[in-house]
Amino acid sequence: MRFGQLQDVDLQSVEPSIRADTEGDSFRADIPETFENREAMIAAVPNYEEPYIKVPKVLNKE
Repeated sequence: MRFGQLQDVDLQSVEPSIRADTEGDSFRADIPETFENREAMIAAVPNYEEPYIKVPKVLNKE
């Protein structure tokens, strides 16, 4: 099936959904936790300037 053919598919009998796995409560409580191995994580990053881990830009805003 080609992308253009999707416009011709009859979906009147299909219930709308956001995702296929929306049943149940998939959210966890937003509880802050302390990361126990902070020093090992910081040692593994190429560019760390307290208190930030610096990463290359991934978006170009012009």
